[in-house]
Amino acid sequence: LKYNSFNETILTPANTQKSNDISEKSVHGRKKIRLIVMGGGYDTRSFKLLEQLLLKNGTNPHQSLLQRSRQKKFPRRLFQRQKTHTKVNNSAFDKLSNCNYDLECYELDLPEVVHAKSQLLKKRLSRRRQWLSETQNYPKLIAVDFNNLNQTRAALEDVLHNALGEETNVDTIILFEGVMIYLDPGIPHSLLSLCSDVLGRNKQGNCFLCFADRLENIPGGDEDMARLEMENTGWELMDWLSKPGLARHMGVARLKIN
Repeated sequence: LKYNSFNETILTPANTQKSNDISEKSVHGRKKIRLIVMGGGYDTRSFKLLEQLLLKNGTNPHQSLLQRSRQKKFPRRLFQRQKTHTKVNNSAFDKLSNCNYDLECYELDLPEVVHAKSQLLKKRLSRRRQWLSETQNYPKLIAVDFNNLNQTRAALEDVLHNALGEETNVDTIILFEGVMIYLDPGIPHSLLSLCSDVLGRNKQGNCFLCFADRLENIPGGDEDMARLEMENTGWELMDWLSKPGLARHMGVARLKIN
């Protein structure tokens, strides 16, 4: 669901043409998307998505760098893929059309996590991801404690004032994955309300919520309860799936229009 629902429901042009959820009013028809990862930890999702945009951009230097890197690390696997005429660059983001949007990423997490990740990226990014060396559009790492709602609100409002260039029509995606399970009681519900309130006050385009976490007030995996929780926190549930485990609730929602 994280990939299929996130990509197909929100990003792929086939669905945007049907539902018109993502604005097409940007300059030259390119969508402007702001991805806000809440509690990303040491995950590199934002970098992978930015990297995929470069590879989809049709610029041969990026593609050849990645291919040479994979040839060095996995020569036998690469030979087998070429022999069977499968794509070398085969990932969950391959369904996205060629660079039809611009992306700006923000990652919010605890100060110690942000500091450690910043140091890690400085040491290893240029060596392991040479094809990212020509772009400075790295995810912005922001230190915040989600249990402090005032601090979280201030951080989100600051993010929303940093749109892509002078563009004001920017669609926003907020992503939660495995972070609510570590927060104080009552905070997950309040965070959802806070996000919808901040987005509603600073709306610059369409707004979405994508999550794989444990939401409050949803015993078991009842979809009706999930819809009620989304409704009570300012969201409209679009897709839902429950599973075993701690981060048992997975889904996509859009900002409710008042």
